[in-house]
Parts: sequence; C-alpha cells; structure tokens
Amino acid sequence: MEYYQIEGGVPLQGEYRVKGAKNAALPILAATICKGGVHEIYDCPRIGDALILTRILEQLGAGVSWEKDCLIIDSRSLTGNAVPKELMEKLRSSVFLLGSLLARTGEATVYRPGGCKIGKRPIDIHINGLRELGFEILEDEEKVTCRGKCRGGRFHLSYPSVGATENLMMAALSGESQTILENCATEPEIIDLQGFLRSCGFGVYGAGTSRIFIEGSRGKNDSMYFIMEDRIEAATYLMAIAGTGGEGILTNIRPELLEEVLTVLVRMGVPLRKYGDRIWVKKPDDGLGRTALKSPGILMTAPYPGFPTDCQPQLLTLATKAKGLTTIREEIFDSRFTHKKDLMKMGANIEICGKNAIIKGTDVLYGRSVSARDLRGGAALVLAGLMAEGITRVEDIYHIERGYEDFPQGISQLGGLIETKNERETKEKSESIGEIAGIDFTDGSHICRAVPSCI
Repeated sequence: MEYYQIEGGVPLQGEYRVKGAKNAALPILAATICKGGVHEIYDCPRIGDALILTRILEQLGAGVSWEKDCLIIDSRSLTGNAVPKELMEKLRSSVFLLGSLLARTGEATVYRPGGCKIGKRPIDIHINGLRELGFEILEDEEKVTCRGKCRGGRFHLSYPSVGATENLMMAALSGESQTILENCATEPEIIDLQGFLRSCGFGVYGAGTSRIFIEGSRGKNDSMYFIMEDRIEAATYLMAIAGTGGEGILTNIRPELLEEVLTVLVRMGVPLRKYGDRIWVKKPDDGLGRTALKSPGILMTAPYPGFPTDCQPQLLTLATKAKGLTTIREEIFDSRFTHKKDLMKMGANIEICGKNAIIKGTDVLYGRSVSARDLRGGAALVLAGLMAEGITRVEDIYHIERGYEDFPQGISQLGGLIETKNERETKEKSESIGEIAGIDFTDGSHICRAVPSCI
C-alpha cells in the first residue's frame, strides 16, 4: 500500500554515513546459532531481510532484542531445526540456516528459498557440497532435509558461489577434522563471516582467497562483533549524487572495497577523491557548469573483485543519461534487467540482446509511475526518479526496503525530495477533492485529472 513519491531534478548534497552490509549481516545472523551463546551484533542494518531472519531465529527458539544500534541474539535456547516454510519463501538468504543448523544440531530442514525474481538461482551447489562433505540429503520438490556431520577433506566448488561458500563454511564446523574448500568466492562479506566465526572461537582461515580452511569441533559461547560497511549501498549513493549533479561525502566506507565501481565512475567523468574511510564525489562537469556524464563503454559483471552484479541496475540507470553508447553484460544472473521497461517509460533508450543491455544516453528522463520488481532494480528506479524531471512514483517499495534501511531518510538527508506515501490515504484525499470538485471517483480511480483551477 506504500509507495515513494520523488520530485526529481534536485542535486544531492552533503554527507552520508554508510550502514552495515546486508550481504554480511544475513550470513552472520544465521551463524549466531552455530554455537549457543549471547551474540552482540553492532551496526546490523534494520532492513526487511534482517527482520525476517530474526523472526525465523525466534521461531527456532532464539531470543532476539535490539538495544539502540546493537542486535542481541541469545541462541542458547535453540529448540528447533526446521525453518518455517512461510518465512523461508520470503527470504532467499534463509538458506544459510542449512549450514548453521547442521553445525549446531546435526540436522536441518529447509524449503526452497524465495527472494528477488532475477533469474534462476538454484541451491544445487549448496546441496552437492553438503553431500560431498558427508551429509545425508533427502530432497523433494519443495523441501530439503540434511543430517550428519562433516567428514572433512577437500571439496572443490563447481562455481565460486558466495552463498554456497558461506553455507559450507558453517556446515564444516560440525566435523572433528579439517575441511578445505577450494574455488571459493572471495567477496569481502565472506571475510566478515570468517571474522565473526573466529570471534566465536571457531578455527576458520583463508577467507578472501579461493581456498578456505575450517577446523571442526571448536568454538566458545558469547561474542561481540561489528558488521562491515555496505559497499552496495555506498555505490548506490555515489551514483545518486553523481547522477543528480550533486556533491557529497560518504563516510564509513573503505574505498578499496569499491575499486571496480570507482574505476567505472571515473571513466564516466565523475570526479572522485578517496581518503581513509571516506569517498568524496562531485558531478561530472562539461566546463560550462552543466552535468556531463560520459559512457563507460563496455563492461560486464563478474565475481569479486569484478564489477558487482548488485550494482549493475543502478549503473544502467546512470548510463541512460551518459553521452554515447554503453553496453552492460550481465554474467551472474539471467534476468537482471527488470527495470528496463520502466526506464523506457521515463524516456530511456535501452535495447536488451540476450545478456547485454545497450543504452543510448538521452538528455532528459521524465517522472512516471513505475514499480519495483526486485531489490536493486527498485533502488535503480529511485535513482531514475531523482535524475528525472517532474514527479516519479515508485510502487512495490517492499522490495527496496528489503535491503536499504530507511532509504527515503538517507536521500532526504542529502537534500533529495522523496516521501513515503500510503495508497489508501492518497485515494481518500483524491476522493475528498473529487467531492469538492463534483467529480465521481466511485469507479476506483484515485488520481484527479480534471480538478477545476479554483480549487
């Protein structure tokens, strides 16, 4: 029932502190049940996905509470090892509980996970990996049950999947001997999971490289941990500032986590400075005071340290106003151009050819009513609204709120004109105006198109 209303054309200005990383927080929250204890998690973002995962933890018997910016999880009283179907269908990342429950109880039952509809996202790599590590797997069309302990040894992942790497790291904690995972993903969020597990006393080494060593049957009880900063949120705000022709500083972000994104922005003519845990960004200028984005040419998404797929939709939006032709090749997911039709409604020139999006830059985007279909595509439509002329309405914002903590507040903090509105309130207000104007809205319409000028 809620939507964002955005008035575009306002340059974003000011300073913004980047929040804790969604993609680090979710596996870490799942990992709190690997060993019973009280875990204090600082800088955990209050986003939809994290709130769903904490509800699952509560249903499994864990205690969950917030104290200001600290999330406290007491996993000593775990009573279950089956993830509720209705909650798992809402959250793909709940699949991480497969590994953490096996580490804790030796048995886990999960359902096929939900999440964004951005293409095929099978959990086969997770299941095959668990089977190779010695777990018994029982599968049907919608449910997976795993039992046993990790037998140790070596396992080579068929693809460097981030989720599978993290899941197998946790499952391997159940064994009594050393496990070596090869061809692992190297994302910074995996290093953060390793940091949390080590704070719990587990022996995990090598995260950030393609080979990870896990020592089983270790661990203590309580822990305290600060979640790393969200590099995807940081990239989103950098592109929003650059795209609106503004100037700003992001704090609490290590520039080295965003090297490929920053390289692409520089190719687009965006002035950047990096110092400490800050990034300064300014509008690209044509020398006459006008914003002048340039095409970055051809780029493709790739596993870290390549250009992140989670930043591709936002970059596609930025490229719609860049001079020249831009080609973006999506190599991770097979359906991640979900916001293309809405961008074209706003005046963008985009053609999709298989895995490739070809964008011809245009001078102006126009505000329209659009709909978020997934998390990053939805965020990209917010960027488009900020860059456009006129009013943009972004519907189905629950997708966006899954991964951005109070996005409108962050945009407003930088001077952007964005509000969260309620469909019902808007309808009631329009009907009230209609009564004054003598217009009948009983057909279900709530948008007044012909209000007399005297009102």
